[in-house]
This record gives sequence, structure tokens and C-alpha cells, in this order.
Amino acid sequence: MTRQRVFLIGATGTIGKAVHEMLTARQHEVITGGLQDADIELDLSNPDSVCDAFETLGRADAVISAAGRAAFFPLDAADAAPLAESPYGLGLIDKLMGQVNLALLARHYLNKGGSVTLTSGTTSDDPIIGGSSLSMVNGGLEKWVMAAATEFPAGLRLNAVSPSIVIETPAAQRAAFAGFEQIPASKVALAYVRCLESRITGQTLKVC
Repeated sequence: MTRQRVFLIGATGTIGKAVHEMLTARQHEVITGGLQDADIELDLSNPDSVCDAFETLGRADAVISAAGRAAFFPLDAADAAPLAESPYGLGLIDKLMGQVNLALLARHYLNKGGSVTLTSGTTSDDPIIGGSSLSMVNGGLEKWVMAAATEFPAGLRLNAVSPSIVIETPAAQRAAFAGFEQIPASKVALAYVRCLESRITGQTLKVC
């Protein structure tokens, strides 16, 4: 196994913590990025912030995003509206386009053989009440990864991980996933390791 320099966004989150622990245990160098409590401050919803973060980071072997925000709301609470006023706006701007912009910028900073791994989620296949924004964003991200990987620069890889609800998630959030099998974050972290250390590309690894 080759030691890699990994830029990990969202390392303070439930899944991000598990990914950070596993990568560190495997002797990778991990530089964290996020809104707070990170080595490099970064706001996925702001492309300039993402660009500045890469300028601070410099070259890397891999970029992993375990971040991305989207809103929960009943469909009755949504109406036709401009993006800035829509409850769908957060998910589209942050979790979807934030990660797309992250991957696009990463192309210019990754070393040969580098990889990008993004995070979608189980609602791309299994909808939940109040989760139409999550389903839209997660499904769109997975299809973008599939398509964009075919046009990524030669030698660079692009994948996504789609985790189900993890046991360590706060109870209030887990309640929205009635009937879903809950999985440990450490199991989800293995999927990110596979994306990092294998040669797969254009894939979404479903962890459930």
C-alpha cells in the first residue's frame, strides 16, 4: 500500500470521523477541510472558498468529501420558487454543486493516479418522508459521477459512496429512516478506503 496525501472534507461529521480514523490507521497523511475545526476552512456552497482551500492545500493524491448539506421538509412545504428561495436550494447548491465543484477543481491539484471520492446517500434509491431534496441531490450526484468519470483526465479516478443510515447518527435524524437497517460508520469507511486504494472509477459504492 502506498501512503497517500488525502484532503478529507467533513472529517468532523459522523462518517467523516470514521473515515479519518481508518485512513490514519492505514498510515495515510490526512489534511482536513470544513466549515470549522479543520486544517483548512472550506464552504462547499461557495466556489471561491473551495478554490482558496485548494490553493492552500497544494498538491494531493486524493480528495474525499464526506460532507454536504440538504434540507428535510415535507413536500407540502415546497412550492415553485427561485433557487435562492426554494427549500431545495441548500441541497442543490451545497451537497450537489458543492461536491461537483470540488471534483472539478481537484483535477488541477491531484497527482498522477489521484482520485476523488464524493458522498451521496441511500435516498437515491430508497425515498423517505420529507427527503425529496435528498433523493434528488443524491441521485443526481451519482449519475454525474458515472458520466463525468468517462471524461476525467487520464490517470485520475472519480467515485462516490452511498451510505445507508449509520448507527452513530443522532437519534432525531435516525428517526426519519424507519425500517432501515442501521450500519456502523466503520463499515461505511471501508468503502472510502476501497475508492482510495483500488483502481475503480465511475462507480457508486452502496453501503447498506
